[in-house]
Amino acid sequence: MTEDDPTPPPDELAARLRDLRKQVDAETGNVEKAGATPDSAMGLAFRVGIELAAGLFVGGGLGWLLDRWWHTSPVMLILLFFVGAAAGMVNVFRTARDINRRS
Repeated sequence: MTEDDPTPPPDELAARLRDLRKQVDAETGNVEKAGATPDSAMGLAFRVGIELAAGLFVGGGLGWLLDRWWHTSPVMLILLFFVGAAAGMVNVFRTARDINRRS
């Protein structure tokens, strides 16, 4: 395709993309039912729990390390623990919003 060639109409492009997806799915063995959600409820629950726990552990761990490095009382631990909790909650809300959009 060069600059002089006219762009294909959107319907033709969509059809070509659909055919390419079918070809790739046939080669890789991916089979998805139309309208089915690829994530199970248990998988989503684990994802939400892990995202929240990761925020808490990363925030708390960084706060603990900074406290040890700067020889401070647990100020950074407490501060970054709450920052990690807030980050985990933001991730949980983001995941819930994405789940809501899919359904």
